[in-house]
Amino acid sequence: MNARIVGFFAALVVVVAAAYLLGKSVDPSELRAGAASAPAASSATRPSLAARGFPLAPAAPGAGAPAPRPQAPARLSLYNEYLAARSYRALYERLHGSPEGATGEGLYVMYDILKKCATVTDRPFRRGPNAKPVDQRRQEFLAALAPDDPQRDKRIAAFEGTAVDHCAGFEGVTVTQADLDRMLGEAADAGDPKAKAATVESQVWAQRRAGQWRTATLSESQISTLEDAVGTKDPAAMMTAGRLLSNTWPDITMRLGEDASAVEPRAFYNAWQVLACEYGYPCGADTPQLLQACAYNAHCDTRSLPEYLYYYASSPYEAQLVSQYESVLRTAIEKGDWSQLTVTRGPGMPGATRYMFGHGPG
Repeated sequence: MNARIVGFFAALVVVVAAAYLLGKSVDPSELRAGAASAPAASSATRPSLAARGFPLAPAAPGAGAPAPRPQAPARLSLYNEYLAARSYRALYERLHGSPEGATGEGLYVMYDILKKCATVTDRPFRRGPNAKPVDQRRQEFLAALAPDDPQRDKRIAAFEGTAVDHCAGFEGVTVTQADLDRMLGEAADAGDPKAKAATVESQVWAQRRAGQWRTATLSESQISTLEDAVGTKDPAAMMTAGRLLSNTWPDITMRLGEDASAVEPRAFYNAWQVLACEYGYPCGADTPQLLQACAYNAHCDTRSLPEYLYYYASSPYEAQLVSQYESVLRTAIEKGDWSQLTVTRGPGMPGATRYMFGHGPG
């Protein structure tokens, strides 16, 4: 009898404890602490995201998340200076006719400025840098922003960070597409890897402008050019090459890894962006992409582009893929070994989502 009573009360304690645990809210910090004390055998079966560009962090930015893998500071380069410039006119005048402007990078920066700011006379459908004046955009932004928005101050500050007319002073400046192509070619011939990658992009978009919207693709030589540009470790070349290699082309499937699985384009492109940040592309909280995300979408709590891509631009599954893709691509960049990135030719999967990152030159 005593044994039955003891057994009954023991079972009752288990049931009460289980009910308590089921009803108890769990603090994410408890889970992180528990994971830290888990046996080494369980952690060995799962690759660590913290060792890569993506942080292993709680489900919301700014909630005590550990810092992501330390990234290289932005490169001290003319191109990165250009990305941070508020006035393109001042930089263009400094470069034009100068020894600095005669370098491959100087030529490419002047090409990119004219591509964005000058009127391309033989391409009338060119989109302008900003269709509306800054004051008009500010008024429309403030009118749409709720007075009680909890991130109102942050969003207004972010908008002001983007409310810059970089092309002021280029009114009335004209250029032909042939002039732009010549400048880009000169920059590529001078050895600038960004220009070489951009040349491939320009060639593909020339096909599309000529009417090949559905059939334009990358040739084997163009893919080799992109690989060579990436091999220089130039982060801007990585951005362009990664964008092109991640796009959906009608007759190309990119495959990665030992099992040669077809890459998922969005995760693949995110991996390229994270790597570019690691190699010195400007990716801090003051970059245009993050300022726009804060101003227009209230995504204001990330400190870098990799964090933004992790929290806002990737599903949990894609975040794991990004980590895998990074590892393979990093090996290719550091060792020049592209054997785990293969390209197969043939029709794509019918009905699959098509991706085209960026809008091309012009």
